[in-house]
Amino acid sequence: MEDVENCACGSSKSYDQCCGCETMDPIQHAMMAWHKAFFAAHHDALTERMRKRIEATYGPTMDKAADAVFETIGKVWSSMLTQSEAKKDLASKLQKIFSETSKR
Repeated sequence: MEDVENCACGSSKSYDQCCGCETMDPIQHAMMAWHKAFFAAHHDALTERMRKRIEATYGPTMDKAADAVFETIGKVWSSMLTQSEAKKDLASKLQKIFSETSKR
């Protein structure tokens, strides 16, 4: 996937699909960029405070749940690898059988 340069105004649009900042007054552009940055930082600050409280209250429980999920998904992953090897083994055997048949 090709990296696409984002618009300088901070929108998630690509530079080619920009919101029109190339025709916008630079002061107005700066004000909009600072406005967006303020609310992004405000959201991050709220998130960090909530994260600390969640970790303090539910951290040990979440750790136990993470361990259980990790253990179970590990078993599933191992099973998937075993199935994959079995399918490759079957494909190899069939290739050999059909190859021997075509030589006759």
